[in-house]
Amino acid sequence: MKKIFSLKIVLVFIIINLSQFCTSQNVEEEFSFIVISDQRAHATEEYHSKEYTLGGFEAIKNVGQGEFVIVNGDLDPPQATRKLLDKVLGENYPWYTVIGNHDIENDENMEYMRNLNRNGNTFANIVKRGPKGCEETTYSFDYYNVHFVVINLYYDGEKDNILDGVVSSELLAWLEYDLKQNDKKYTLVFGHEPIRPVMDLDNGTVRHLGDALDQYYEETILFERILHKYDVDAYFSGHTHCASYANYNGLWLINSGHIYGQESDFTPEKLYSKISLEIAKEENEGKLYQNVIKDMYHRNWKEYKKLIFNLGYGDGWNYKNIPDDETLSHLYKFYDDCKDNEEKLKNYMNLFWKNTEWRQSSFLKIRISSDAAILEIYRDIDFTGNYTLRHSQVLY
Repeated sequence: MKKIFSLKIVLVFIIINLSQFCTSQNVEEEFSFIVISDQRAHATEEYHSKEYTLGGFEAIKNVGQGEFVIVNGDLDPPQATRKLLDKVLGENYPWYTVIGNHDIENDENMEYMRNLNRNGNTFANIVKRGPKGCEETTYSFDYYNVHFVVINLYYDGEKDNILDGVVSSELLAWLEYDLKQNDKKYTLVFGHEPIRPVMDLDNGTVRHLGDALDQYYEETILFERILHKYDVDAYFSGHTHCASYANYNGLWLINSGHIYGQESDFTPEKLYSKISLEIAKEENEGKLYQNVIKDMYHRNWKEYKKLIFNLGYGDGWNYKNIPDDETLSHLYKFYDDCKDNEEKLKNYMNLFWKNTEWRQSSFLKIRISSDAAILEIYRDIDFTGNYTLRHSQVLY
């Protein structure tokens, strides 16, 4: 009897330990990470208020920042993004960076981003560094049951900072070699530009159509074939500022939108303030306000046209189609209406928010377990840093 009793105790002990081991393994395999992109200068100290990237980072902290963040291009300047991460999410919070089209425009920024992964093995958990000439800005890494691949689309086989995003033959060969050796359950690939732009899932706008990877048809088809051939689960992009997700024959195409916050410094309220301050300058004393506005317009015509477009003027398709003289006419009327008239300015603000084509700032949280992966899209619902979960999708 004593032997039987002792055996039972041993069996119970073994079962308890196995249970604890299995639980520990499950906990390890359940993790989450964040994906953001396109914050650019809105991460700098000048914009440290909730309407901009700071509000997005604070929202990430509130919903749980996960194990790390992947910044999917257009950090520009990357130093500002790292400082803001340090401030809000902690100095030891890991990040992985992707090269964007605006990052390659500045040599100092590119060198900073190369140094983050110096020799192609500085980031944690690196599996394979990039091909020659792109060793530090293309790489793959593993985290538990997921294989992550980061590709620099601005690599031509020699340099890692060419002007147009394209999957070069050298990059494609490296990608296939990497994927061929992968044995993880899930595989995720990250590049700044989308395979094809998809409209924003909340306001239906679309940007860079025919001006992303889709402008290089043959190279992009080969890229898609490799992703399908090796059962890649999802390709993540940024660039368009339009948050979206779509499934193409089993491959998820996911765009993180932007975490820029408000996409411009030009709301009617801010514009009126800018014009008033400019008119009040000593050098503009005695000038007609129309001439002051005209000078301001020619220094930054794009933003003024965007604002007029977002007030409902133009063809409803593209702000660039509004003629200069028509834009100026609306600007003159706007200032004349709002001068010493708070009610008129309030009406313009209401009209702006009704018509604006600004995309809501967003970030992604991906939850991975042994059974499933879930995409969560958080968006700033009223452009004030008020982020909430807007979309959730089981990916696998």
